[in-house]
Amino acid sequence: MLTKQKLRIAHLNPAYFSPNSYVGGGERYVDYIMQSLQSAGGFDQVLFSMGKDDQFFLRDGIPIRVLRNESSHPGMTNAFSGALWRELAGFDLVHIHQCLTLFGAYSTAIVRSLGIPTIGTDLGGGEDRQMLRGRCIELLDGVVSISQYAHNLLGSYFTGPHEILIGPVDTDRFQSGPAKTGRNTRNLICVSRILPHKGIDRVVAALPDALSLTIVGRAYHQPYYELLCKMAEGKNVRFILDADDDALLDLYDASGVFVQASTARDIYGNEIAKPELMGLTTLEAMSFGLPVLVSDAGSLPELVPDPRFGRVFANQEDLASILQAIAAGSWPGPNAGELARAHVLENHGFDTIGHRLSKFYKRIIAEKKN
Repeated sequence: MLTKQKLRIAHLNPAYFSPNSYVGGGERYVDYIMQSLQSAGGFDQVLFSMGKDDQFFLRDGIPIRVLRNESSHPGMTNAFSGALWRELAGFDLVHIHQCLTLFGAYSTAIVRSLGIPTIGTDLGGGEDRQMLRGRCIELLDGVVSISQYAHNLLGSYFTGPHEILIGPVDTDRFQSGPAKTGRNTRNLICVSRILPHKGIDRVVAALPDALSLTIVGRAYHQPYYELLCKMAEGKNVRFILDADDDALLDLYDASGVFVQASTARDIYGNEIAKPELMGLTTLEAMSFGLPVLVSDAGSLPELVPDPRFGRVFANQEDLASILQAIAAGSWPGPNAGELARAHVLENHGFDTIGHRLSKFYKRIIAEKKN
């Protein structure tokens, strides 16, 4: 009896999730996508990324191939390598992450020259003018968007097949221990890269004396980090800049409410074109059983459709009012965390997203053959 051959999938991303490359939501997202496809079965996957030198290693059983960056342009998303042309031969489908960047434009041209079905995803890393305004996005055979908000930003430029997948999240890893019976909702946690558009200053400014705030993330903008430290003086705020994944789980376990305050206009007056295409840390916190408080920026309201486990604020007054409600114990309710986790399990876990992505990949491959 013949064994059905697995489909070969190449993921292209200019960086990979590691302190040796970049630690960001976009990079973790690609890891999660590959793991979700593993759970679906029927695929052999390779991640191709860019770096200073050629490398090869395995992570969670998936090969990671780092190619030497040949670009003279500064910036992670401007990287590219001509070696992709020979490395991609024989794949059944290529998924280009950060597809709107220079990396994405270059990769799209190479994959199209090879005649391989091609899917793109915008992870917010920037925009090369040729991909949207030049209509090169139409060279893709399909698009996977990480939220309705993300899709709305490019929907008028791309007329082909698309799928909206919010997630996935590693719900096995992000779950509280069985001995956890209750949470102190007065302990807030914010997990984010420390950058101005993440709006952490808004939470620090509105924090009442009755609440504590733990800010977890790497400081990618030193002046902003120093500003936050100054704002936090005299308040119950601590910064943890070097937490690994295991330490993060312990911090979640000691917290009662997660907050994400991304903004379309930062404290310096800068307008942010894509403030939050998908709040991955918000989904991870909900998976862990934390109720969440989020801003109305970008996709964040999509993540919390039920006010029993998620509240949305539109401005500083709203934020202060909700924080006062938390301090007074009037929100969240006693089962908010259970509701949050149940929502993520049903809609955003590896099995759900892996099945939907598998179906979309197979559809694109079949349509390309016909």
